[in-house]
Amino acid sequence: MPRFALPLAALLVLLAALAFAGCEGNTTVTVPPNTDTTGVSVSGHGEVQAPPDTGYIDVGVQVTKPTVADARDGAATAANAVIAAIKKDGVADKDVQTTDLSIQPQMDYSKPNVAPTVIGYTVTNTVTVKIRKLDDFNKIFDDAAAAGGDAARVQNVRFGIENNQPLLQQARTAAMNDAKAKADELAKAGGVSLGKVVSITESQSTPPPPEYAKMAVPAAPATGQSTPIETGTDSVIVDVQVRYAVS
Repeated sequence: MPRFALPLAALLVLLAALAFAGCEGNTTVTVPPNTDTTGVSVSGHGEVQAPPDTGYIDVGVQVTKPTVADARDGAATAANAVIAAIKKDGVADKDVQTTDLSIQPQMDYSKPNVAPTVIGYTVTNTVTVKIRKLDDFNKIFDDAAAAGGDAARVQNVRFGIENNQPLLQQARTAAMNDAKAKADELAKAGGVSLGKVVSITESQSTPPPPEYAKMAVPAAPATGQSTPIETGTDSVIVDVQVRYAVS
């Protein structure tokens, strides 16, 4: 029996390298990486909460008329008014993006045993607005709704943390501390000494924002109150999988 044996794949690589060396001169043969999985593997969780710094609103118009032309014209007029109001409140052009534009027939199914007929057309035009100054959120919302009148529609309001790098660093530190504490407990219970970190895998996530159903937003009266907007807090989450060597 031989005193040692190489795996077949490694042996083939070694033979090919030696054959090549005979033709080309000096050749470096790289030993396959260590695939040892011994040690202590743990997960760590880090979460940091902070007020959001950015808001988003999906606002637009919906108009139904007997003909496509009339519906399109009505929606265009209302949408232009909504967009003009948003930009007048200081939102930059780059932060207003059309995200939904559709024309759908309206069908009459009321007559039994009769094929449905088209009785009109609905045109929807929606923009997503990025609001960087959250103190202006309610004013932008109210002005857009007033400009769109009874055609105004709001599909979603949400908030997020755009400048999240400092929070990510805090969450990473918390996740690694959590993993280290677990590894220390396991090593102590197992009667081994914890060594250096061998591998780290990270994943990031944020809780999904609340989704609001599509709703009509009538124009606010001149003496109406401002719409209350509560931003709450958002979370930055980091999870890690860490493997430590043991001795």
